[in-house]
Amino acid sequence: MSKKSIKSRFLSTIDKYLKGKSTPEQNTLVDYFYDSIADETISEDKLAVIGADIKNNIDQNISVKVVKLQPRRYTLLKIASCLILLGMASTYVYQKYFHKETSYSLAKNDLSSPVIVLNNGESYDLRDSMFNELTHKVEDKGEKVFVLPEDFANSKTINQIKNPSNRIFAFQLHDGTKAWLNPHSTLEILPITDGKRMVKIEGTVLFDVQKVKTVDSYMPFVVKTTLQTIEVLGTKFIVNSFDKSSEDLLLLEGKVKLTHNNYHTAIILKPDQKASLRSTDPRILITKATDGYKVEAWHKGLFYFENEKIEEVMAELAQWYGEEIVVDKAIRNIPIMGIISRYENIDQVLKMIEMTNNVKYTRSGGKIYVR
Repeated sequence: MSKKSIKSRFLSTIDKYLKGKSTPEQNTLVDYFYDSIADETISEDKLAVIGADIKNNIDQNISVKVVKLQPRRYTLLKIASCLILLGMASTYVYQKYFHKETSYSLAKNDLSSPVIVLNNGESYDLRDSMFNELTHKVEDKGEKVFVLPEDFANSKTINQIKNPSNRIFAFQLHDGTKAWLNPHSTLEILPITDGKRMVKIEGTVLFDVQKVKTVDSYMPFVVKTTLQTIEVLGTKFIVNSFDKSSEDLLLLEGKVKLTHNNYHTAIILKPDQKASLRSTDPRILITKATDGYKVEAWHKGLFYFENEKIEEVMAELAQWYGEEIVVDKAIRNIPIMGIISRYENIDQVLKMIEMTNNVKYTRSGGKIYVR
């Protein structure tokens, strides 16, 4: 599909909406676009600039790859078509002109927030009065990082950080290491062992490890998961350990040594490489990382999919929202491409995908079925 035809569909949808001739699906698309823009007063000059920027952004980002598949049901989910065209435009406007801070503050009306568990078993919601004076700093990109002290009164120390919310929260540990906890992820701080800093995680966590110099060397930083042990000195990487049968590690900076816990096979990972492990396979698969844009989107509250199988997309949505999703075997390999806002509710994301008319989702018995 050419850029011209996609633009035509975009303009046609808006035109039909204004004339009252749009379909219910088209109405929903325009409503999503409208609701995604912050309620602010802006000048006509700024509106003109925004319009020009949207056009340039559309021209630079629209790319649809044609995939030939036999049955009509298997046609490519063209999320980069009118559906995601609207999403891309609204996201671009929001990020560039209205979004002031990409991290999250804690409000009293939030349904959930991170929980701090101390070594004596006591646990505290981060909104608890105990943390009223908890310091934080704002990074260059506007991210708020909560700075955790090495100890509290009466020699209490932090044992775990749990994030039961649907938001990303960043923490700076007492050694200066920063950890971004994805939704439904847990970071456990273990005692220093054999001169090594130790943590254990469940879920997905981005680490930016601070180098700590000792008398004659640097103190290693070790991350333990169900399947792997990762040893670093100072580097940045993302560990995904939601699935106990398979895990991934994406290295962004530096170098890490990765050891398979079940088979003790080990590899050295370099920047822009991705390691994948399975519980039943001693081999560690190393591929060239293609998730650079996904990482940036991750920080900005967006889902980024580039020709990913729908089964992989649904797995990411499932772990983000803490839902169980079952994908029909007949559509598992359909590729998806596009950018979607990380809405508070998974149904909003699924409806965006469902509007392509290629897939449907239903709920039954506490599970989501996509077919």
